[in-house]
Amino acid sequence: MSWSRRDAIRLGLAGTALQAAAPLLSACGWKPLYGKSSVTPSGNATVDANLAAVAIKEPFWERDAAPFGEFAQAGRAKYDARTSQILHNALRDGFNPYGQPATPAYTLTIELSEAINRTVTAEEGDARREDLVLKANFALRDAKGNELVKEKTRSIVAYTVLQDPYTDLEARNDARDRTARQLAELIKLRISSYFATHG
Repeated sequence: MSWSRRDAIRLGLAGTALQAAAPLLSACGWKPLYGKSSVTPSGNATVDANLAAVAIKEPFWERDAAPFGEFAQAGRAKYDARTSQILHNALRDGFNPYGQPATPAYTLTIELSEAINRTVTAEEGDARREDLVLKANFALRDAKGNELVKEKTRSIVAYTVLQDPYTDLEARNDARDRTARQLAELIKLRISSYFATHG
C-alpha cells in the first residue's frame, strides 16, 4: 500500500487534533479506563489492579433442551458447554492474564442462557437466518459477600443455516464463540466502570 502526500497530511492533522484535544478531555474529567492513569477514587489502586483481584467462577450454563434450539417448548437442560468455557477463559484473560488471584478481593458469578431464534426463511425453504442470543446475569461481590454489582447483558449474532449438518454446526459454533467473547467484553467494561467510580 502506497501513501500519498494527502494521506500523510491527513494523518498529521489527525494526530495534531488528538494532541490538542487531550487537555480539553482532561479538563472535562476524562481519564483512561485502563492503565497506570486509571486510578480509582480511593487512590489506592488502578482499575487494572482491581480487575486482577477478581476471582471468576465457572459460569452456570443453561440452553434449549433441543440440541439446536428448534423446540424451545421442550424446556431447558443444563449443559457443561463450550460456550461457558470460552466466556470464562475470555474473562480471565481480560481481567488478569497472569491467572486467578491467590487471595481474591472480589468474586464474579455468572448465569448464562442461550436461545436460537429463526428470523428469515428463504422461499424454497433450503436456507434461513437465525439469531443466537446469549444472555448473562452477573454479580460482583466483595470478600465479605456484599453484592456490589448485579446486572444482566446479552449478545446477539446472526448466521445462515444451509441445511448441511457440518456447515450448520460450524456456523452455530462460530456464533457461540463470538457471542461469548462479546459478552466477556461487555461484562469487563461494566465491572471496570464500577471500579473507576467506586473503587
